[in-house]
Amino acid sequence: MTMARSNRGLTDILFGFVVYIFEDFEFLNGSVVVKLKRRQQGMRCPACKGVVDWFEGEYSRVVRDLDLVHLKCFLCFTQRKIRCGCGYRGVEELVFVDKYSRYTLRFEDQVGVLCRSMSLKEVSLVMEVDWKTVKHIDKKQLSKMVVDLEALSPVRLGVDEVAYQRGHKYLTIVRDVDAGRVIWVGLERKKETLDSFFKELGKRKASCITTAVMDMWDAYISSVQEHTTAEIVFDKFHIAKKINEAVDQVRKEEFAKAEPDIRKGYKHKRFLILYRKKNLEEEEQKSLDELMKDNQRLYEAYLLKEQALDILDEPDEITAIMRLGAWFKNVEKSKLKSFEKTAKTIQSHLYGVLNYFKHKITNAASEAFNNKVQLIKRRAYGFHDVEYFMLKILQSCGRS
Repeated sequence: MTMARSNRGLTDILFGFVVYIFEDFEFLNGSVVVKLKRRQQGMRCPACKGVVDWFEGEYSRVVRDLDLVHLKCFLCFTQRKIRCGCGYRGVEELVFVDKYSRYTLRFEDQVGVLCRSMSLKEVSLVMEVDWKTVKHIDKKQLSKMVVDLEALSPVRLGVDEVAYQRGHKYLTIVRDVDAGRVIWVGLERKKETLDSFFKELGKRKASCITTAVMDMWDAYISSVQEHTTAEIVFDKFHIAKKINEAVDQVRKEEFAKAEPDIRKGYKHKRFLILYRKKNLEEEEQKSLDELMKDNQRLYEAYLLKEQALDILDEPDEITAIMRLGAWFKNVEKSKLKSFEKTAKTIQSHLYGVLNYFKHKITNAASEAFNNKVQLIKRRAYGFHDVEYFMLKILQSCGRS
């Protein structure tokens, strides 16, 4: 069946791919097959991008294109094998389809767009292709979009980790603090992992890094100290987490040794102890006060927690340092082992804590970032494929 001449303009808009023009179409098994005719003899070399006038042979290809009025659309055309003076020998370059691909570039682009907000299964149903094909196309699209570190010059870094599977399976995440985005993702959370980032970044750019904010993880600390002269800042929220863990340990100990009737008062009260008092409602504060009246050790632990978190919010550097020294003395007087352990950890990493008071930068973006990571997992992007998962992180939060 041949198209009417009056419709040639529209079909050329839809299927005019520089080298080809629309020739004919036919319906086949509920699909439409569009036949393209070559209109230029010159062919483009993929290696040197030069024009080649001579070819060795040609073969037919059929690729899937975007649907036409809810019908699957396939393009049928011939592609030539060339030998270029630059030394390249293979198929010519085409602007609408990649070599060996079974789908046009605009079909693959549409898959990539849908994968930003839909699961592989959902995209598979919409585009009517296998979910594994969807994943392969999306992975290919993401790989093209990732920006090389050569184009970036970070000055302040944020280094964090994220679990991608149970069983202590982690990724190392590096952010540009000033740009507010992820610039690198590496497998595991070892020193060698972060070393790989600095190697890729290069010595010159690494030497320009002034600050690195992170948690108290020795592997990261060692790598930053080896490759940069940056001041290390320990994340305020990581310090607060350790302090909350200390007070929660006291709560568990007191709950374990309490009488059964007293235990009832502890149930469902964990959040009251861990939340800042200033963030509690009036009734919640009254409930907290009642709980504290019954246990001196828990009350002391709670006060130490509140004091420490207030210090982290202190705007003046000198005042914060003085208050921190007083807090260490209060911990020593309390004889609470969990707090003594936490204080010892902070003291052994004091340089990074003091640098926090100096620079006032955090990995605050990590909470929003972790929410995005969880969303990626829930959409079943195939995070068991670690490389794909890393690419999705860069797409959602980073430099792609």
